Amino acid sequence: MKILITGSKGQLGRTLIKLKPTKAKIFAMNRNNFNMLDIPNCLKVIRSINPDWIVNCGAFTNVDLAESNKEVAMEVNYHAPKAFAKEMKDLGGRFLQISTDYVFDGLRPNMKPYTTNDKKSPLGIYGISKAKAEDFIEDIFLGTNKGIILRTSWILAPFGSNFLLKILNLLLKNKEIKVVNDQIGSPTNIYSLAEVCWKIIELNNLEIIFNENKNGILHWQDNGQTNWYEIALKIRNFGKEIDLINYNTQVTPISTFDYPTPAKRPAFSVLDCNSAKRVLDHKGIDWRCGLEKIMKQIHLDKNNKFYINPNYKI
Repeated sequence: MKILITGSKGQLGRTLIKLKPTKAKIFAMNRNNFNMLDIPNCLKVIRSINPDWIVNCGAFTNVDLAESNKEVAMEVNYHAPKAFAKEMKDLGGRFLQISTDYVFDGLRPNMKPYTTNDKKSPLGIYGISKAKAEDFIEDIFLGTNKGIILRTSWILAPFGSNFLLKILNLLLKNKEIKVVNDQIGSPTNIYSLAEVCWKIIELNNLEIIFNENKNGILHWQDNGQTNWYEIALKIRNFGKEIDLINYNTQVTPISTFDYPTPAKRPAFSVLDCNSAKRVLDHKGIDWRCGLEKIMKQIHLDKNNKFYINPNYKI
């Protein structure tokens, strides 16, 4: 089975490769050999490989920068996956699009988790670009059971650019840090997300996904609701417990109003993952357990730089 992974040097791409099944032959695509701003060349690569699956992890994920770089964000997050999906439809292959909670506005009156059937209403360019990609993938693969959309959020990993590593670095350098406490969501540890991707790919019958949602949409997060402030507290407290950090930095809650950003964030972005749990027969784990699992792999060198052992085992 040939699997083409875009964004192979990103958090999910790296983890997918780390966890790959024995029978999977990986074609790892990154900016050097698969620049998503050069769509014609990407299509040539896809045709030459003729993969069974494309897992589209590649994306313009800086939500604030997307506001001032609309054309690039739209090219990478919408036009590129649109072209890749069309090519895979023509080749008869399957397509897994990694999407986001940012396709919703977070203005949930009843604070109930978003289901896969809820209407999309993105707030900013990043969410708009990902929502448009979803729309095209739903349409192009309609009736084929070959195009899957997997939404996730708040990814935490022991490498790359994410909230966990940013907080760890702030804890090392400051006596006090301020963290937003009025954005409600659920973190997703990168190993859990990669495992779910492989479970989708290895399903004998993808039709069961479409029986749950006619457009082939699934949600995945770790279990439990929280906010960024609570996550930061957990990082500090568990970091001290495992001797990753030694400072008792004060973590102070603030409101979104007190921390303005170019892009608006959804105030509530909990996703209902029950259909994915049924389809994949996968219960998931509590977000705290996922965070601890990641933090146990992180080390601090003598120069106060965090790193992960390249030979780490999951």
